[in-house]
Amino acid sequence: MDPADKAAQFVVGGTEDSGKPDDVEAPVPRKGFLGLMPSRKKTQRQGTMLDVHELEEQRHGTWVQAFFHVITAVIGSGVLYLPFFFSVLGWVGGIIMTLTFGFITWYTSRLLADAMVVDGVRYRTYQSAVEACFGKRGGIILAIVQYPNLVLTAVAYNITAANSMKSFAFTYKSFTSSPLCTLVDEETGYCIESKYWVFSVIFGAFQLFMSQMPNLDSAAWASFIGAVMSFGYSFLSLGMSIYQLVTYGGSPTRVDGYPVEKIGHAQLTWDVFNAFGGIVFAFSFSFILIEISDTIKDGGKGPVWHMKRAVWVAVATITGFYILVSCLGYAAYGYEALYNNAYVIDFWAENNGVWDSSPATTNVARAANIMVLIHMVPAYQVFSQPVFAAVERSLRHKHSWMLGTKRRWTFRLVWRSIYVVLVCFVAIALPFFSDFVGLIGALGFWPATVLFPIEMYRKIHKPSMKETIWLEALNLFCLLITICAVMGSIQLLVKNASGYSFF
Repeated sequence: MDPADKAAQFVVGGTEDSGKPDDVEAPVPRKGFLGLMPSRKKTQRQGTMLDVHELEEQRHGTWVQAFFHVITAVIGSGVLYLPFFFSVLGWVGGIIMTLTFGFITWYTSRLLADAMVVDGVRYRTYQSAVEACFGKRGGIILAIVQYPNLVLTAVAYNITAANSMKSFAFTYKSFTSSPLCTLVDEETGYCIESKYWVFSVIFGAFQLFMSQMPNLDSAAWASFIGAVMSFGYSFLSLGMSIYQLVTYGGSPTRVDGYPVEKIGHAQLTWDVFNAFGGIVFAFSFSFILIEISDTIKDGGKGPVWHMKRAVWVAVATITGFYILVSCLGYAAYGYEALYNNAYVIDFWAENNGVWDSSPATTNVARAANIMVLIHMVPAYQVFSQPVFAAVERSLRHKHSWMLGTKRRWTFRLVWRSIYVVLVCFVAIALPFFSDFVGLIGALGFWPATVLFPIEMYRKIHKPSMKETIWLEALNLFCLLITICAVMGSIQLLVKNASGYSFF
């Protein structure tokens, strides 16, 4: 049986081994016997509570809202460290790799968008689309890659938000008298160490409230704010790089990357691998592409058109920003300063040792850290809401009595609160955990962003031999890049292991 036809049974027929009916939905129900529309009872077989009208009430988005979700998910504070990768790769390597991974992300995201609606059947999750093509085993493999990435990204965002609050507090000398400050720099008079866990708990407490939003569609307003904040601190980074260029005339750069004679072939190889992984991870959003598309309303040009438009505009915008931030940062600070301090474009003179300490740079630091903090709030939700939906939809299918109308809010309050508390606990216990997220992201890039979209496209659309060769060549190239990125991430973890401490 064709995968699309099998998936259609989830809605119009239903079989015991069909999978999760709630994950699949036909916008326009097909006609049944004698041309009659299937009854509502027929669409609710096997214990599912699928209601097409309810689904439509939950969808209000267009490509614009999807664009904001993508921007919020992708452009994180890591954009500020992209110039470091240019210090390793040089002008040629940095620009080529950024454009290459931007193109790959755009291309494979379009392939994935083509797989989210097949023969009138609309898939609500990445896992359900994979299951329809490759069976339950394929869905399980995808879930093993997808959901740990989403949860661990939420942990990383909790850590980033706590560090932003901490960095903001450090810009005030008065913070030294706070009980949260644990160490003061005698030379500068600023606090340099504090009780990190307090800031993490504050962010977690706010997420307890935010996580009660019903679904990703209801978080569209938050994603708009997050996207604005992303652009905000990116522009601040651009502004400070331009200021550095105008004031000091820039620093030495190289066409071919960091000189091998200074660090040796082995270390340069690891650095190049890490640069590949960093740039790849900076573009990744395939894990949530179909979940974002589930916020797009039916009708008009259809959800596939809107999602493709969102992908095109978002990837073009992201690539443009990455090139600008990387090139201006590299030109302003040079390969030597960036290589020796990957965080040279930190938003505070007392930290990076490059900017002159002045009220202006301090105010920039404060504004940037507030923007990063605000951005982390919706970004956390963009990656967590699909996890909430997956758990709640699974329980609604298997144990419908647990999530009736009266019990749904109670379960949501308890389950989502437990999730936020656990994420916050991991962020406090393992403040270095963001280093591991890089490894997890590298492991997930090839299967989620390249392998499954390509193989799903081949199975559904049956491309020509020429196109198949191109797709598999791209598949192999991305697999090799992933292997390099994983090796680089492991080497970085081993290198930094001595500095890791719990709590």
